[in-house]
Formats: sequence, structure tokens, C-alpha cells
Amino acid sequence: MAARGIQVLGLTPHSPRVGTTPETSAVWKIVETWNSGVDDDGIPFREKIYAVFPGFEPSLKDGRQGLHLLFLFDPEIGRECYLKAFDLVMGGVTPWRDKTLQISNHDAEEVFEELHKFHDRECLPNEDGVRPWQYLVLAPHIDADNGLLGAQKSQVLQLFQHGEVAGLELGDNKSPDDTLKDRSWLLEGMTHRRQAFFHSSDAYSAADVGRRYTWMKLASAHVEALRQAFIASDSRLRIAYHRDGAGSLTENEDTPDVSLTARPWLKALTVRGGASFFGGQEHGRFRENHFQFSPDLTCVIGGSMTGKSTLLDGLRVHTDSRMPKDESIREQVEARGRDMFQAGSPEIRLDCPGCDPTAPLNEQWPAVFFAQNELQRLSQDASAIEEILARLVPSETDKIEEYGRNLEEMDKELARHAKELSRLDGQRAEAEQAHERAERAKKELAVFAKSGVDGLHQVGRRRQHWVDVLEEVRGLDREIAGIAGSASGFEVPEIDAITQEALRLSGTDPETLNVERDWRQIVECLGVAKKGIGSWQSTARQILDALQQRENALRFDVDRKLSELGMDAAKLKEIQALNKQASLVESYKANLADVDKKIAALVKLFVKLQTGREVLVTSQREAFDRVIQQISKDFNGRIKAARMENGDAKPLSNFVKRLSERGVTRWWNGIDNDDKPSPERIVEKLEARTLSDFGMSDSVQETFFEIMTRDRRRELAAIRCPDRYDLELRMDDRSYRKLNELSGGQRVSVLLSLLLETRDERPLVIDQPEDELDNRFLFETVLPVLKKLKGRRQVIVATHNANIVVNGDADMVIQLEATAHHGYVSRSGAIEEPDVRDAIVRTVDGGDEAFRLRRLKYGF
Repeated sequence: MAARGIQVLGLTPHSPRVGTTPETSAVWKIVETWNSGVDDDGIPFREKIYAVFPGFEPSLKDGRQGLHLLFLFDPEIGRECYLKAFDLVMGGVTPWRDKTLQISNHDAEEVFEELHKFHDRECLPNEDGVRPWQYLVLAPHIDADNGLLGAQKSQVLQLFQHGEVAGLELGDNKSPDDTLKDRSWLLEGMTHRRQAFFHSSDAYSAADVGRRYTWMKLASAHVEALRQAFIASDSRLRIAYHRDGAGSLTENEDTPDVSLTARPWLKALTVRGGASFFGGQEHGRFRENHFQFSPDLTCVIGGSMTGKSTLLDGLRVHTDSRMPKDESIREQVEARGRDMFQAGSPEIRLDCPGCDPTAPLNEQWPAVFFAQNELQRLSQDASAIEEILARLVPSETDKIEEYGRNLEEMDKELARHAKELSRLDGQRAEAEQAHERAERAKKELAVFAKSGVDGLHQVGRRRQHWVDVLEEVRGLDREIAGIAGSASGFEVPEIDAITQEALRLSGTDPETLNVERDWRQIVECLGVAKKGIGSWQSTARQILDALQQRENALRFDVDRKLSELGMDAAKLKEIQALNKQASLVESYKANLADVDKKIAALVKLFVKLQTGREVLVTSQREAFDRVIQQISKDFNGRIKAARMENGDAKPLSNFVKRLSERGVTRWWNGIDNDDKPSPERIVEKLEARTLSDFGMSDSVQETFFEIMTRDRRRELAAIRCPDRYDLELRMDDRSYRKLNELSGGQRVSVLLSLLLETRDERPLVIDQPEDELDNRFLFETVLPVLKKLKGRRQVIVATHNANIVVNGDADMVIQLEATAHHGYVSRSGAIEEPDVRDAIVRTVDGGDEAFRLRRLKYGF
């Protein structure tokens, strides 16, 4: 099977085991071999076959000959649970008897209900709320007597919805058209329920596997991915056969791209009721508009005032997508979205296949929008151009974006460190001054020591200690007085008959208790304590008086000795402060050393971050260089990009402005933008005192040296001026012009070409990009890039230009018309549909080349 190119295999025998034991299951043997086996060439089977789904095909109790359905499961169900599911579906009936297939005891409705219960019971969600396995139901050989249409035609629309049956198998020699002939009800039901046709082998031997197949896009090797393929069958599923000229069913030659890319897209939009431009009411009934979009290119066309911009701006506002940077354009977008599209709170439904329906709308459909004239404004925004360039080469995008994020974080970190170093410098200055004061105090105290001041201080400290203790005791005295007063007035509850009875029942004799007597003793004790504290305070005051007398005598003796040593006795008033300062010498010294240590560590980190930032800048430039080379290659030199190193001088300009020095500001403003030096160069010249190399006069240079303190130098060193990128367009005379030298239309053309060339998978929505484009450039540059996006990115364009619709090969065209107050979908579909073709002819226009190609496509 692997050798035949089979990538997805569903194993659906009528019985999943040969005997009665689990070990006899051939299906599970195949699953285990695929899951862990290795082919003869040493390559694991999982690398050769993308997905294997175990399943079975029972005959259910519906119709006269039973109803066959296919049940597919994720391998994660496990063998035992898989076999239990089969037994449950059969309802106790043995699948085979005397080589005859037996019909289950359950009909389809009962099986669906039992399987739901079984899944809920046996497949419990993990901690993330995800169930480890899922199952899917398909309807095989639907036209046979035991097929869905043969056995259950009357109930197909009611019972067999997508939640139960995802797909319907075509007969071996039937196409979808053959099957839908005279069955408009079936088409309507399948469209409504997102069911799809498919071909499969229905093989009875290994040789038949792959005899019939269907192309499918699967995001993963799981049943849920298979289910999503049926839901989004118009983009993820393709029938592999068609009727040839002889009427035979033949394989298609244009096989689809089978690259596994899961990309978000908007399949449909419904607006109903409210006062919306696309809703509202008419004759007492809600109006409804349904918009169908392609996963590739959808063009919205219509005359003036038909609601093209309202539709796109409304989607932008409703999904809470990023608004335009330009204020005037943003106001217009918000006004159309809020006052026209969302007016009156209409019912608005978005159908985004394969997404999490509970997620925010801008995550379900993460579209990138560009309103009218927004591209022209963006062409003047250097950061927007850089963002587009970063997404041009997929292999570089993640690296460039990571470099950018890391650089921004490093910029912030360096700025924080510069600020912290400034704070630490101030802290160090304070610590140094405190240490010096303490050393001076220590020297003065040495002089005082000779006068006997130490003894004086000892007595003074002892006296102060008793003052503090006495104050604390006074507080205790007040508290005890308050407690004693409260205790005296406290009324002790009586031990009445009820209480006595309770005490006896608990085993306590009430006669042994005298709560009133006990409380009186407490009051007496509090009174004794208060008297004792009063007596203690009297003793403490005697001690204080003695210490005060001794301190006075010592002070007189010290004054005399200080006078003999030639010092002013008034200095004694500062002795306490000097003592305090002197006692902190070692503490201040340790604090100063600690601050120095912090500064040294932070300076080391600051330098390390600077070095790391320089490495990142170099890496980012190298990545952008590869993008620039790719642009030159992809556009054959028509468009090229160049880097302007440190081109965004705004961070440095803000720094100069904050200096508030007129001469320096005048010097900076006098330098051309292309010649402004980087912060690194200014730091280098500042250290070398050669700022004259940048045209700075001697007097301004001296001023600059003076105001550039250590703090400001660090702040300057932390600044980075990001690179900017310039785009150039090759003209007819082979010369190049920069983006800012081009006309508005030419700028938009260059930007649109690059925007379409990006590998961004988010849907792209553009409103009338051709407003300022000439058709020649559009045809030669933009449209070829637009076609490359097919199968990779959803693009929705509102346009008046035939080149975009016809030569862009739109997959879906929506024509809007409007009355005085409401817009509506007049026609929608592919270009090859006659009414859509006529709408394009009437609504849009183009140059001679557009008419020529349209003539070829339309056949006239």
C-alpha cells in the first residue's frame, strides 16, 4: 500500500476480528504494524502512510436489507475499547452466521445515541479538556439497497446530519453529478450540513486497496482532521475522477497540491436584521444577506455606494481586528463598521471551518485588513515596511521577529540598568558622605575621651534607660487601672437551676463551684497589682534622681577638663550625635562596599548586554540581507531593498531634546537625517573628545562635555537607533527611484507587491488597492504575485478593476447592488458561471490586455 502512494487508510471490515478473542483482530494487527513497524527498507510505516483509522462496517436494522455505515476511529481508542464499540453497535448479534452477514439489533438512530454515550463514558477529557480519541461515520455505496439512499431515503435529511454522517460514498462508476441528478433535495441537504461525496476502494482484498480514492487535505493524522476535511470539502477535498469524452470515469490530471498547510479562512458570512446596511427589515420581515468566500481569491465588485467598503470595514470592526494607524482612515473605518454594518445590532454569523468556535473572532479569522488609501499611508511608515520585509522569506521570518523582540527587550533592560546605575551612583555618594562623617565623629570622640566623657555618657545612657523603663511602667499602670475598673463593674452570671442541671449531666457538682467568690479574688489581685506598680514607680524615681545628680557632677568635671584641652564645652551637646555617627563607621563602610559591589556587577551586566545586543543586531542584519537578496531574485531587480543602518534616529533625537541645551540641539538639527551619527558613534567620539568630526564647534563641544555626566553617558549608551529599510523601484530607463521619490500609486504598487509576496498565512483583506495603481504595473507586478498565493492564503479584495478579477483568476466573485438604504448580494460564484461573467462585464473595466484575456476566458 505504501508503494502505491496510499497516505490515508480506513480499515472497515464487517467484523473486526476473526475469532472471539481480541488477539484475532486483523484490523488491530495492521494498526499496530503501522504504529510501530518498520518496512523491509528500514523506514517506519508511519513515515510512509500518513494515517490509519481502525473501523468497521456493520449492517444496521434500517430498511428491508439493512443499512451499511462506516465507523472510523482514532488509533488512540485502543484495541479493547475499539472491539467494545463494535459489540455495542451490533447489539449482541454475531456479525456472521453461516457466511451470511447478520443485521444488528439496533437501527441507526439507536447506534448513534449509544455511541455518543459510549464515547462520553469511555473517552474522558484530559486535563486540557481534550478527548484522546474521536470517531467519524460515513455512508458507503449510498445507492445500493443497503446504502443510505436505498435504505433511508425518507429520513436522510432528518436523521443523517453531519454530526452523524460526514460523507457519502459515490458508486465506483459515478460522479457527484450522476448521483445528484434529479436530487436537488440531496444537494441542498449536503450543502446545509457540510457533507461531501467521496470515492473509496471498498476493497475485499489487499490488491484492491487504492482502486478508487479521494484527494484530501489533513492537518493531522486524526479523525478530527478527517472530519474537518469533509466540513471544508471545497478546499480540503477533491474528487479524483471526471467523465471523459467517451463517458468513462477517468482520473483527473490536475492533481492538487498535497502540502499539509492548515490556514484560517472565512467560508461564509451571514448578516440578518437589525438596522444594518446588509440587514434591516422589509415588509415586516428581517432581511438577510449571505456572503460566500473562497479559501483563495475572492473579489467583491459593485458600483459606487453598493457597500463594498462597508462590507470589508464592517468585518474589520466586527472581528475586532487591528485598526488603521492613520487617524482619519481609522475614523472612516469605524464609522462604516459601527454605523452601517453593525447598526441596530443585527445577527452576524461567521463560518470559519476548522477553527475553535469558542475563540474570539479575530482568532477564528485572524485577517489583516487594508482600507482605502491605507496602503498609501503605510508606504510612508518605515516600521510597516520593515514588518512586511520580515515576512517575505519564511525561513527568516521567525528569526527576524525573534531578533526584534529580543532587541526591544534588551533596549528596555539596558535603559532600566542605566537608570538603576544612576540611582546606585546617588546611593554611593550618600554612603560615602555618611562614612566620612562617621570617621570625623570618631576622631572628635577620641579628644572627648581624654576629658572623661565616656563616664559621663555611661551615666547618661543609664539614666535614659530608666526614663524609658519608667514610661513603659506608667503605660502598664494605666492599662491595669482600666482593667481593674472594668472588673469591678463586671456582673457575674448566676448559676441558676438550668445551669446546675447541665453541670450535673456533664458530671460536675454545682456545689463545688463559686464563680462569684473567684471573681472577687480576681478584682482584689488587680488592686494589689496596681498598688505594687505604684510603689515600684516611686523606687524608680529615686534611682533616676540619683543618676541625674551623678550626671551633673560628672558634666561639671568634663567641662573643666575640656576647657583645659582648648575645646568648647558646648560641643558636648553634639556628643550623642557624634557617638551615634562614630558607632556606624563599620556599618557605613560595609554599606559603601556593598554599593560598590552592586555597581560593579551591574556595570559588568550592562557591558555584557551591550555586547549581546551588538551580536543580535548583526544577526538581524544578516537575516534581512538574505531577505533583500531574495527580493532581488523574486522580482528580477524590478524592486530592491536597502538597509539604512541606525536609520530611526527618533530615540537619539528625544535624548538630545531632553538635554535642553540650545547649542547642542541646534547642532543636532543641523545634521541631515542620512548623516546623523548613531549613539555608539557619539559615545566613541565623546570619550575621544573628537566630536568635531560630527561638525560640533569647540564651544558646543565643551558644553556637551560638561552636561554629559556619567549618568547621561550611560543613558546614551543604552539607546539604540533601529535600522530602517528603503525600497527602490526600477524605472523604464533602468534607473532606480527610492520609495519616497515615487508617486502615490507607484508606492502602493511596490508595497502591495511585497505584501502579497509575504509568507504570512493570515487572510488578507484589501479595499480597492487599484485606486492609485496603473494597470500596466498591476498586470506586470502585482497579479503574478497574487496568483502565487493560491492554496496558501485567503485574499479578499474589493475592486473596480477587471485585471484583478479576471487576470487575478478570482475563485469567487461577489457582486453587490444597493437600494437607497440597503445593500445586497446580487450574484456570487466563480468566473465561469454565466451570470457572474455578465456581472463582471457590466461592473468592472480594464485595459486592452484585460479585455483580451477576458475574451479568452469568456469565449467570445
